Order: sequence, then C-alpha cells, then structure tokens
Amino acid sequence: MTVRKLRALVIRVSVKEAEGHLGQLMEKAAAGQDVLISRAGGPTVRLVSVPQEAPRTGKVGHALDRFMGTWTAEQEAEVLEAVEIFEQVDESFWQ
Repeated sequence: MTVRKLRALVIRVSVKEAEGHLGQLMEKAAAGQDVLISRAGGPTVRLVSVPQEAPRTGKVGHALDRFMGTWTAEQEAEVLEAVEIFEQVDESFWQ
C-alpha cells in the first residue's frame, strides 16, 4: 500500500490501495488521523474517528446528559417542588 501524507495528519490512498488495507486505515482514523480514499476524479471518502458513546440500555436514561448535564438529588427535589403547582388540576376549567 502506498500511503501519501498531506499536512502530516491526512493519509491519502486510492480505492484500489485501500481495498486490502481497510482495517489498518480504520485503525489510523480511530487514532485521530484523517484518511482520504480517492478515485481518479479526486477524494471520494474521508475516514474519521467517531466518538465512543455510552452503552445503550434500551431506555433514555442518561443518554441526553451530554446535552444538558446531570442533576444532584437535591437539585431534582428543588425543581420538583417548584413545578408541583402545575400538577394540580383546576376543576373550574372543566365546567
């Protein structure tokens, strides 16, 4: 396999060269290097590492924590107390 490097972090190979070495190229991409696989018309695909996620449990659980953070039990109790009034139904609205 002939590997050509661009700017030290990008590895460029042809489709034909990549065919027998995809595993090695994937390892390099997982290590943080960009890998370009190109045809005669120019670069076609770029392999880049994908951030690892927490294992899926089948429920939402903590899947959204990275977007909004987590709460302590004390913070949860404070929020639940603050919104408790919204759990009450005003029967006069149903008449």
